[in-house]
Amino acid sequence: MAIVVSHIADDFDVLATRALRQAPLSDLIEIRLDRIGHPGRERLGAFLRAAGKPVIVACPGPEAYGSFAGELEQRLELLRDAAELGARFVDVDWTSSLELGLVKPPCHRIVSRHELEGTPGDLERVHEEVQAVLYEGDVTKIVTRARSCEDGLSLLRWLRTTRGVVAFTSGEEGRFTRVLAPIFGSPFTYCAPAADPGEEAPPATAPGQIPVNELRAMLPPGGVSQETAILGVVGRPSAHSLSPWVQGMGLKAARLDAVYVAFEPQGLRGFLDLAEDQNFRGFSITAPFKEEARALAAARDEATERSGAANTLLREKDGWRAANTDVSAVRETLTQAFAIHGRAGREPHEIARATTLVLGSGGAARAVIWAVRSLGGRALVAGRKRERAERIAREVGCETVPWAEIPRLAYDVLVNATPVGSVGHEEGPVVPPDWIRPGAIVLDAVYRPIRTKFLLAAHERGCTAVPGGEWFVRQAMHQFRLFTRHDPDEGLMRKAFEHAL
Repeated sequence: MAIVVSHIADDFDVLATRALRQAPLSDLIEIRLDRIGHPGRERLGAFLRAAGKPVIVACPGPEAYGSFAGELEQRLELLRDAAELGARFVDVDWTSSLELGLVKPPCHRIVSRHELEGTPGDLERVHEEVQAVLYEGDVTKIVTRARSCEDGLSLLRWLRTTRGVVAFTSGEEGRFTRVLAPIFGSPFTYCAPAADPGEEAPPATAPGQIPVNELRAMLPPGGVSQETAILGVVGRPSAHSLSPWVQGMGLKAARLDAVYVAFEPQGLRGFLDLAEDQNFRGFSITAPFKEEARALAAARDEATERSGAANTLLREKDGWRAANTDVSAVRETLTQAFAIHGRAGREPHEIARATTLVLGSGGAARAVIWAVRSLGGRALVAGRKRERAERIAREVGCETVPWAEIPRLAYDVLVNATPVGSVGHEEGPVVPPDWIRPGAIVLDAVYRPIRTKFLLAAHERGCTAVPGGEWFVRQAMHQFRLFTRHDPDEGLMRKAFEHAL
């Protein structure tokens, strides 16, 4: 696997300076000259001699996210000069491959094809059309646009059937393919430059590129191979999740050959059908797929069965096994909260003597209710969609209360198990501050931001306020153990969470 850092600028000196400064982060350097045109043989040759790393020279037009507007012959002349002056590769669009012809050795051609409108269903036909315009020694590069996570998985599945093809998807929906493509056989992956300290991040040369420093942080210590295990968080949305940071640092510290990325599929069933490759070993499941994950699993742990939801899927010989680490994390978090509550001289000091009101009607609410019940406590559930709350109450075995009755309830613990207050759902708090019972234990499932409006309101009313980060880190540690069969480094994972925030 080789990491290509792609650089673009409006001025050749700026481009050259940045590319040389970040050369240590690159296996190959790509300079995009479509905004500049030919910088002149002397300047281009000087840069190629100074680079110290293999260089790809490209000058794409709109057909490949480029902006070159000159004549085709001008572009081809630039690429021929780059080959003569010492470029290791020149990148030519497949429609101009025959016009460019052979280039001076030891330079090689990358013959690229970009599908800007989506990911074709017949990628083999696309591949065959590119093969028809290749010369010996050429590298094939195929980049499609990911309109969905499923597009990215489809391309990876096809990539596994090829040899030596550089392929991934562009766009945010397919961002994960830039990490995973080398596992499926792509010899190169492309990323954006890193941001220099005190400066704005340099521009990416295509949508969905990951800055090189972030990409390297995601990789195992020895880089990826075709044996690397793939783990990830699956939700909609999931781009905001801190799981890749926290789990990724845990994997790296344990020196495991595994990566952890974020997936945002349209649906869970279709995602799992496409994630058939044995490298996909396990997933953290978040909203809105927790209940569906339980239903689709071939086997389930007790917490999943009891709560009716799963936040973890593990590949086994006979299919996916579902687990729910939210339940154990909530148990531990509430037990610790009651210990703090008790040391402050407050009652009750154990959950078995408490009434817990859970706000929400999704998988997180189910986990909290079962965690409370498994510790001998009484649970109530309230949801804005009363029919969903009543269904949970029937299935998990608790009482439901109307949303409007919340300010009149006598409860000891209040849990927000909704996304209200999180990034993208900043409205809130989930209930008016005067609905929060003074002196209660208040737990928020939201961990980003760490200090939500809900928790701030609880603190002002004299409550024991417990941030969602505690719940998040604990469930992540339990997942890490399930994914890897290694004990997590708790201190490291907590530090990774704090740093990511």
